[in-house]
Amino acid sequence: MNSIHRLGVTIAGLATVLTVAGAFVAQGYVAAQQASAQATAQATAQAAASAPQIVYINPMPTAPPAPPTPTPQPQQVIHVIVGGGGDDGGGNDG
Repeated sequence: MNSIHRLGVTIAGLATVLTVAGAFVAQGYVAAQQASAQATAQATAQAAASAPQIVYINPMPTAPPAPPTPTPQPQQVIHVIVGGGGDDGGGNDG
């Protein structure tokens, strides 16, 4: 029975060592994944901050052309010709 007892203690010890070692490996893997994700996020943020931003702006709508101003019409000039030195009806004042 002594050898069976020794074998059980050995197997239990190995299982404990493997469990603790597996926990350390898993913890290291998770920490490495988090660090990698954090580094990737920082690199992405830095790349986005340093990249030029393109902003598209719609052009202002052009105003319709103004209607042409009417050209002023020349003023009509009426010429009245009055005859000078004619007979004014025949009265002598004197």
